[in-house]
Amino acid sequence: MSVRYSLLSCLQAVIDVVLYNLCFSFFAASISFESRAFLTGTMTAFFLFSSLYGFRNWTFWDETKSVLRSMLSILLVNALFLYTSKTDIPFVFMFAALAVFIPATLTARYFFRRIFFALGLLQKSVLILGAGSAGEIFAQSINDSPFIARKVMGFLDDDDTKQDATIAGAKVLGRLADFESVQKSLNVDEAVIAIPTASRKTLTEILNKVEDNVSRVLYIPDMYMLTTMSATIRSIDGMPIISASQGLLNPFNRFIKNIMDYVGGSVALLLSSPFMIYTAWRVKHEDGGNVLFRHKRIGRELKPFYLYKFRTMVPNAEEILQEMLKDDKLRAEFEEAFKFKDDPRITPFGHFLRRTSLDELPQIFNVLRGEMSLTGPRPIVQKEIELYYGYRTARQIFHVKPGMTGFWQVSGRNDVKDYKQRIDYDLYYIHNWSVWLDIIIMLRTIKAVLKGTGAY
Repeated sequence: MSVRYSLLSCLQAVIDVVLYNLCFSFFAASISFESRAFLTGTMTAFFLFSSLYGFRNWTFWDETKSVLRSMLSILLVNALFLYTSKTDIPFVFMFAALAVFIPATLTARYFFRRIFFALGLLQKSVLILGAGSAGEIFAQSINDSPFIARKVMGFLDDDDTKQDATIAGAKVLGRLADFESVQKSLNVDEAVIAIPTASRKTLTEILNKVEDNVSRVLYIPDMYMLTTMSATIRSIDGMPIISASQGLLNPFNRFIKNIMDYVGGSVALLLSSPFMIYTAWRVKHEDGGNVLFRHKRIGRELKPFYLYKFRTMVPNAEEILQEMLKDDKLRAEFEEAFKFKDDPRITPFGHFLRRTSLDELPQIFNVLRGEMSLTGPRPIVQKEIELYYGYRTARQIFHVKPGMTGFWQVSGRNDVKDYKQRIDYDLYYIHNWSVWLDIIIMLRTIKAVLKGTGAY
């Protein structure tokens, strides 16, 4: 396995070197061999020290973050080199070459992992100890992202009721005591301990049995939902300490987010204006009703505000709703998500607007009015607080502004039906907020909208 990984790492480095030189050849063909060698060596060194040839990043977004961090350092070093060496390359050409190289290497890295994972060349086998919710979530995360380059071989659990059960596509192969025999028969590379509530004594016994038989042991702690993306582990005299930021509970972070909202909202309004003008004309032209639909929602500090959308329903939608709610089955569906999957009140053009999420564009005005954020907890109605949230949880979540999109929306959108799961996603977002997380959510929102995933 180590020899295979070394060869694949070298191949990844060669691909980066070729792409890097192609970018410079396009924008600065007259660059000397010595300058080209220095610039290429700088890129390779920074990527190497950032572990970008060690396949350590488990998601594409982590890989992207590492590449961007490295490229910032590379840009500064290259700029200093151009200044001190008096090279004839204009700075703008060098910047353009690096700007093209970033998406090129990210695309190459994505397909590199996907192809070699499919061929079984870049794949490690994993055995999960613990078939509870933590183990299931971990296994599902691996299944959903081939970029992780792991394959779940199965579970081990001491619960008799789970023996031979299938969880996240993998079977429970036995009890914890069967680890050595199962590991040898399957030739497992890594073990994941997913028993968050296990005592220290139990964990010690498991580790003693596991660590000598696999190349790597991973442990999912009981506090995994509270660990932030920006969390760091430090050591004081051998004692590990987890340092985590406060996310959006930090006033300074909320200040940064407000700036992002106003700048991003202004840019979004400018770019979307042609679509909004056309959509307004189509909505008005279809039946002569109002262009916008206002709906009362709960905002920051539980204060109500009116959320704007393009109208997608017939003008007498409220009267039709009251008739539909007389049907017990339809009422139960409506009370679950406060919408219908097949709603007869939606106009033909309204179906298009909902499928493409263009009906949400007027919420940009809510953002610029300071009532919403571009990303944040999902805006809810008063009845949802009474039925599902409770005022204590609602106050905790809506200490910040609701968002046009959010963490739960890009994790399945309306297909995530369980309210507890939605609330957990919102709480996770608030405690784990970072600028990078908002960027990821926005990019994944664009992907979800283009695919039409879960929209209705």
